[in-house]
Amino acid sequence: MDRPIFIVPQLILYKMTPEKDYSNLGSLLFGFKDNPGAIRKIVLFFRHNRQAFIDFGRPLDLKAYVRSQSSSRPLHEMAAEIRQALIESIDMQKRVILGPIMKSKHQIKQLVLMDKSVTKDIKQAAHGNEKRLRQLKKKAGRYFDEIAADYNMAYIQSFLMALSWLWKKIFEGVDVDMAGLAKVREWARKGTLIYIPSHKSHIDYLILNHVLLSNHLHVPRVAAGTNLAFWPMGHIFRQCGAFFIRRSFKGEKLYSAVLTRYIKALLEEGHPIQFFIEGGRSRNGKLTLPKTGLLSILLNAHREGFCKDLIFVPASIIYDRIMEEKSYLKEIGGDPKERENFWQIIRARRFLKKRYGKIYVRFHDPFSLNEYLSQKNLPPKGIRRNLASHLGQSINAISLVTPLSLIATAILANHRRGFHLSELAETTDILLRFLTRYEIPLAGTLSDPSKAVKETLSLLISWKVIDFLEDVEGEEEIFYYVDEEKKLELEYHKNSIIHFFIPHSFVAISLLSGSEEVKSPESIIADYAFLKNLFKNEFIFDDSERIQEKVISVIEYFHDSAFLFQSEENGGYKITRLGFDNLPIWAALAKTFLESYWIAVKAISQQKNKGDKRGDLLKNMNYLGKRFHKLGVIDHIGALSQLTFKNAMSFADEDILSAQGISKEDRSRTLESLSQLRQRIYELSQYRA
Repeated sequence: MDRPIFIVPQLILYKMTPEKDYSNLGSLLFGFKDNPGAIRKIVLFFRHNRQAFIDFGRPLDLKAYVRSQSSSRPLHEMAAEIRQALIESIDMQKRVILGPIMKSKHQIKQLVLMDKSVTKDIKQAAHGNEKRLRQLKKKAGRYFDEIAADYNMAYIQSFLMALSWLWKKIFEGVDVDMAGLAKVREWARKGTLIYIPSHKSHIDYLILNHVLLSNHLHVPRVAAGTNLAFWPMGHIFRQCGAFFIRRSFKGEKLYSAVLTRYIKALLEEGHPIQFFIEGGRSRNGKLTLPKTGLLSILLNAHREGFCKDLIFVPASIIYDRIMEEKSYLKEIGGDPKERENFWQIIRARRFLKKRYGKIYVRFHDPFSLNEYLSQKNLPPKGIRRNLASHLGQSINAISLVTPLSLIATAILANHRRGFHLSELAETTDILLRFLTRYEIPLAGTLSDPSKAVKETLSLLISWKVIDFLEDVEGEEEIFYYVDEEKKLELEYHKNSIIHFFIPHSFVAISLLSGSEEVKSPESIIADYAFLKNLFKNEFIFDDSERIQEKVISVIEYFHDSAFLFQSEENGGYKITRLGFDNLPIWAALAKTFLESYWIAVKAISQQKNKGDKRGDLLKNMNYLGKRFHKLGVIDHIGALSQLTFKNAMSFADEDILSAQGISKEDRSRTLESLSQLRQRIYELSQYRA
């Protein structure tokens, strides 16, 4: 055999409907869909020929295969082995596209309710009372009906058509990472896929499922909150693969047992699952800290053998503009969350009159849970936290920097009082050089920065976020400015990429703060460690990061940029003139959070007793923040965020308040600790600019 011969498995599908493991009369008469009879083949061809899809599997190198076999091995054995390999390859292709052979909802229900763990919980709760036993069995059935999806391909395809029309109506397109999606398809052959997308909008899962189905990948079962189970959308979502989970079910042992066994049943059957590691939607643009509840169920299911492996697929969904933007800004300002209902859908017709720019979908390289566990030597609790953090970091790593997020960052970092076009272009260029050096993913439109700045500026003007003043005589550049309230909209876009800048922002704050002309490495490391601990509820940090190494890496970047130089006398660092011009750009990115925490700690210090209601404390923080902003004590209106105040309260609870008792001596010690914390935050936020 002089030249290689490749055998290519080929799959032809006329329908995207999953195969069922239960038969009907039509299947008996005309053959099953995966092995149709002559009549069914003819019907499928004429009815669905326009939907036909051909998928090519991995080629098999016949020459290489023959060479790898013993010369004495019979040809018929090799032929049988090749045939079996090709059949398995085609079947795997089919599973990737159609999903596993599907049990009916009733079959899954019986599987869950008859499970030993569920029946054991029911019997224990009944305490031998037969009437109570029957009631609990019915209750478990109701829990299942409340939770379970009712996957229906006809609904999914109809919904896809409606969504295709909707996206074209209100968005300027969906930009998909096709190379990343190709990797997802490859990994789908190796195990059950677990999609972990970022969560910024109610339409996240619709966008991702639309992308998957459009590219012939099986649509996953999606974990959704019961707040989306309202009529009629709850029914539609359930038919499209959503299963619903209560936000809290503490003490509901039977509910927990039914939910856990249902998820295990999905994994056991090989269904891909999609859930949001953040829990709820991010209201301020940045990724919120991962929640580990559902992740814990998946890890336990894997450990108990319900699946051989789990393939995690972190994904990032970025919007030029969020449809829920106004409601988010209200919530950040302290308004209660508006409950989802049917009338919101009716009012949502106004969205059809607006344009929300582009949507960007990016996929991180998938990874195997088996491989991940083999590299870690941690207890189950440690694995859960470590994996959750890794997933969050993976989503952050692929978050695309769009022109809108970059320009918003530039404006808030260096041009809060207004700017000329040339000034904005200069700041944008500084940030862009940083992003390019660290190979951070950029939108294709940023390949021409000048054009991107002008187009984004025009877009923000059309959205009435930015206004401008023209020189009457036309001799000077146009002056652009942003009203204070509108800066909150820019904060959202800045926060979507702020994680890329945070380490450099911490070091810049340290370099600029204090009265020393030369800053020692030890002092910078101490400031960095303090800020990292302070903001542990704000940002997802790498647990394996060595602070000293990270600080040195950042200093090297600032040194290469000529922002500082190392003193020959004591090895400390001194800021250059160029550094005084540029380092405030970096420092400003974290200053919003410093000011917010300073307000929060001040309010906590002023509370009359430890038992003050949380809501009253938040109102006081909001009042203080508005007052300080009007007085010019704080610069950033973005510091007046209920979300950041809550995170600051959590920090104070964990690091200060919970460590103290209730005696007068403890109260005095607590106030002293809060005073020291407030002073430290204030000193760092009042850097030289």
